[in-house]
Amino acid sequence: MGKTKLAPQSETSVPRLELCAAVLAVELADLILSELDMEINSTFFFTDSKVVLGYIGNEQHRNPADSGTRSIPATQLSTTAWLKGHLFISKPTFNLSEPKPHCLVDPESDSEIRPKVATFTSYCSPVWLEGHRFTRFSTWKTVRRAVARLIHISQSFHRSDTTDDCNVWHYCKRPLPVEALAQSVNIIVQSAQRDIYTLEFSCLSENKELPKNSQLRKLDPFIDNQGLLKVGGRSRKATLDHSDIHPLILPGKHHVAVLLIKHHVAVLLIKHHDQLIHHQGRHFTEGAVRSAGFWIVGGKKPISRIIHRCVVCRKLRGPTQIQKMADLPGDRLSFEPPFTNVGLDVFGPWPITSRRTRGGLANSKRWAVIFTCMSTRAVHIEVLESLDTSCLINALRCFFSIRGPVKIIRSDQGSNFIGARKELDIEYKPEYQHCK
Repeated sequence: MGKTKLAPQSETSVPRLELCAAVLAVELADLILSELDMEINSTFFFTDSKVVLGYIGNEQHRNPADSGTRSIPATQLSTTAWLKGHLFISKPTFNLSEPKPHCLVDPESDSEIRPKVATFTSYCSPVWLEGHRFTRFSTWKTVRRAVARLIHISQSFHRSDTTDDCNVWHYCKRPLPVEALAQSVNIIVQSAQRDIYTLEFSCLSENKELPKNSQLRKLDPFIDNQGLLKVGGRSRKATLDHSDIHPLILPGKHHVAVLLIKHHVAVLLIKHHDQLIHHQGRHFTEGAVRSAGFWIVGGKKPISRIIHRCVVCRKLRGPTQIQKMADLPGDRLSFEPPFTNVGLDVFGPWPITSRRTRGGLANSKRWAVIFTCMSTRAVHIEVLESLDTSCLINALRCFFSIRGPVKIIRSDQGSNFIGARKELDIEYKPEYQHCK
């Protein structure tokens, strides 16, 4: 199958016509292969134009040609190589491993080759910093000072009166001005707001109503002249500071709120104010944050989470250590009759009316001594008129007469107990700290 085309009327160079012929050969081969009902293992293309071969062999600029464009009589057309192919094709083997011919024309200076143009697109970053930059800081003070120094460096590029110490990129050792620190807070908060509340910013900037599922819908937010998102409300005419009436909105999931929580700005802020109030708890920390002019959306959960992970807070609110109690003495675990082993103590006093006099009622005090069985926990109480030894001995005699003899008596070694022990000649064993 053969095919040819007429050269266009527009002036076209011979190398480009040869390339068009090569393209036509490839298209014709694709058509033949699609119509044949047999599998073709390989296909070879031949051209008599070394320029075309050079174009095809070129690694940077690529292109292809044929015999149908030559001035050949129709009577000789059947015997030309265009229909029968070259003679080496009919040979049993032919070598196709010859090196590719080099391009005969310099691709850079050839007018037929379209110039290779590379275009680059540059995208400017937004005016606010991205939130992931704050995750490398662990405290609110360090991130604020870092942004303030960055502001100072950027301003040094635009000042004409810069000294040798403050020129372009440098680390300024001078104290940071208050204005730079205040401006750094606005930049940090704005970056945190832009990361989370993109939809709210677009709606407020276009004077549209916030969507119903927005977390800020109940806060009546607005954008101030510095591009910051603040809490609205009905207290605009109050005689308070502007930061108290309209605090800055911070997302509760941003890392200025919590360092483990997805973003970093809210975490640093909460940690900073938790240290300022000396770790007094969630209510004081939340109040300190709001007094500083910040409103953290859903701030109770991140504040509680940070306080729960704060080492100092956990130490201050941790449970007290409980000392393990010693083993019970043997008389507490014995299976003996009630009041065989007892413990006693005195409690009181109570004011009572002892007698009537001409001047009125005479009041006096009374105490009581309690006897407790060490095994059954039964209780016996005797009244004492005073705390001297004689009154205690009378109470002991009353107890012995009612409950029977006692093997062991345990007490706290009060002065009246010691006097009664010596008076009654009761054996004392200090190694067990009890009387027998």
